[in-house]
Amino acid sequence: MNPGRGEYSSRLLAVAILAIAASQSEAVAADASPAKGESTARTRPVEEPIWRSLPATSRPTSRDAMHVPTFEGGTVSTLRIRGRFAYVVRPTGKIDAQKRWVWIFPFEHGLQDARGGVQFRFYIEKLLTAGFHVAAISVGVSCGSPTAADVCQEFYRQLVDQHGLNRRSRLLAQSNGGLIAYAWAFRHPDSVDRIAGIYPATDVRAWPGVDKLLAYPAQGLGYNIPADGLARRLTEFNPIDNLSPLAKSGVNVLHVHGDRDKLVPLETNSAELVRRYENFGGSAEVIAVPGFAHGGAPFVKSQALAEFLIAH
Repeated sequence: MNPGRGEYSSRLLAVAILAIAASQSEAVAADASPAKGESTARTRPVEEPIWRSLPATSRPTSRDAMHVPTFEGGTVSTLRIRGRFAYVVRPTGKIDAQKRWVWIFPFEHGLQDARGGVQFRFYIEKLLTAGFHVAAISVGVSCGSPTAADVCQEFYRQLVDQHGLNRRSRLLAQSNGGLIAYAWAFRHPDSVDRIAGIYPATDVRAWPGVDKLLAYPAQGLGYNIPADGLARRLTEFNPIDNLSPLAKSGVNVLHVHGDRDKLVPLETNSAELVRRYENFGGSAEVIAVPGFAHGGAPFVKSQALAEFLIAH
């Protein structure tokens, strides 16, 4: 039985639709595959965003995004330690014969912020010119916790063992980075040459306060003990109560601190640290910056700090 005109037309239409669909599928597949010489970046996994250090109680926004910058006289390499973002800036010109280096706390001050600036560009480019390496690792606002100090130690070992950097590091710590830097340093005093501080927090009682010590560090970077136990053992962890090993190891200290700083007060942090340090026989100095609080041009371009970091 021969099909009627209507049935025959329907079959032709169905075949045409199938042909168009097959053609579109091939076009989509071709579009998804890179042409010769075309980048395959679209198929690569997206890199995790880099956020500046924030308390675990805060959620980052676009204003907290950080980016890997470029530097005059240096190249930046990134790495991961226990999943934490880290970087090393290598000089492209002369390299210091002793492969001396400066460790930044917190890490974001060597990165480009959402406004396009790099907080420590002045220091980093002076260090690179002098042949120094610069490095840092993200451990959040960990408030001097022992677990963050362990991560820092693993980072240190990789820089010394695998990158061949000098075993005695030079630390540049600002604000909350003071607790992180000193918490690692007093546990490893023979691994430190000197500490430069920019209004650094050095006493957890003054900042952030004992009540914040369990809330601020991110998961895996905290104190891992109950609040009552932390209160009883506070002097075991508090950097300002553990300065003797650094003084005995000959670690030199220089801080710059605003005399109107209310967030991290000069008197209970830098000034008190210098008093205690000198009592232990160590060399420490604080430069009080009159009329300044927690921030300002004198801190991001301190010639005294730059010279201290580079000096023999």
